[in-house]
Amino acid sequence: MPELRVCLDASFVVAWLLPEEFTARAFALREEWEGKSAELIAPPLLPMETGSVLRQAIHRGRVSAEEGEEAFRQFRQMRIRITEPQALLDRAWELGRTLNAPRLYDMFYLALANIEQCELWTGDKRLFNASRGQYSAVNYLGDYARAP
Repeated sequence: MPELRVCLDASFVVAWLLPEEFTARAFALREEWEGKSAELIAPPLLPMETGSVLRQAIHRGRVSAEEGEEAFRQFRQMRIRITEPQALLDRAWELGRTLNAPRLYDMFYLALANIEQCELWTGDKRLFNASRGQYSAVNYLGDYARAP
């Protein structure tokens, strides 16, 4: 069993793949987690969301087709275990109801972190703000500062 397990959402993973405001912080966290032999996990939604963001970046001209293809290749090589516990859908629904979420997408990440009893890291400030009062294991990438 790994010393540390971390659930990541698509907004966090995209920071590794495309130039983003918090890309440097995302890489610093990855380095920290590698040093601790952390296991990175995500629900089955991650490849669909990440792939969609990459396609949109190409379509809108944010990155070239070649850069988008390279980002997709890098994503496919990432060691993120996709897992779908039996209770995932029910827990996501329950969290959506508790947080009055308009959609369930983000709730799947929160539900997985809840089921696996691990931290969730996100680059999505709305998800962080909506859940931080009730779920202390949610961390916002924008708040990360490497320890001195």
